[in-house]
Amino acid sequence: MRPIVALGFVAGAACLSLAHLGAHTRITTTVTWEREIAPIMKARCATCHQESGRAPMSLTTYEAARPWARAIRHEVVTRRMPKWHAARGYGDFSNDPSLSPFEIQLIVAWVDGGAPKSLPNTPPGPGLSPSHGEAGAPDQQPPPRQVAMPCGDRALPSGRLMAIRPQLDPGGSVRVTVVLPDGQREILGWFRDFDPEFAPMYTLRIPLAIPAGARLVSDASSTQRCSIELSIR
Repeated sequence: MRPIVALGFVAGAACLSLAHLGAHTRITTTVTWEREIAPIMKARCATCHQESGRAPMSLTTYEAARPWARAIRHEVVTRRMPKWHAARGYGDFSNDPSLSPFEIQLIVAWVDGGAPKSLPNTPPGPGLSPSHGEAGAPDQQPPPRQVAMPCGDRALPSGRLMAIRPQLDPGGSVRVTVVLPDGQREILGWFRDFDPEFAPMYTLRIPLAIPAGARLVSDASSTQRCSIELSIR
């Protein structure tokens, strides 16, 4: 998150949240932090919103998140958060943190209903504690090759394309397409409003087989810097 944006978010969110807080907030929802909201925060937000994370506040506990409830609602309804610069409908990425419509509805219901931590006679949810047994079997395959190339029309090395990351000037955008030897085009993604402080590898949900003779075509907006990093196995 850029510093100016972050400061604006913090200041505006504080005003929204403090106005909503009260010693005896009326609870009108059955959606609770422990059962529904904490798992969403763990899956979608805690990567950045944790102690010493890149975000300006932690959302890993109820006590830390509750003052920001109204701001959280605004950010998810307007889809400003979780941050993700790949345009929807262009590419399919396994690490996309975007909230589903149902998850947004849960957050809205939680905030509008008083943002309770828990309710009497309801079992607690999994919270944000680390899970055990999720690591799975170690990956026995060789690590992928990391390839970087300038934007434009470039020859691709053969292999299985696993992930992609554009590097642009702040605010830049680029559409990235693989052109196969038979002329067929596979759109990898359209990356917009580039933020150098948030530049993840975009992991393809289904790796793309790259045969010999394939090319990478990157159509960038007017920018002084444009390159593409690829992870190929």
